[in-house]
Amino acid sequence: MRHLSNVFNDIWAHAEERNRTGASFIKIYESKKRYVTFGIYDAKAKKYCLFNTINLVGNFRYNSKVVPPEFAEMRKMVTG
Repeated sequence: MRHLSNVFNDIWAHAEERNRTGASFIKIYESKKRYVTFGIYDAKAKKYCLFNTINLVGNFRYNSKVVPPEFAEMRKMVTG
């Protein structure tokens, strides 16, 4: 879980840099009990991307070395 939050914080740091140059990204972070939702909203393009950790419960074996595809989509939104 710490690895996921570090990856998200890295993506958000890039979004803050873009916000200084005129972009308008909004951070979405919601924590309810054991589950966390990470996300980024682009106010100009009216698009968003969310990742919810409820997907990692149950019999799912979480591999901490693999970054979820939602984070790749967030990074793509921020960089391009």
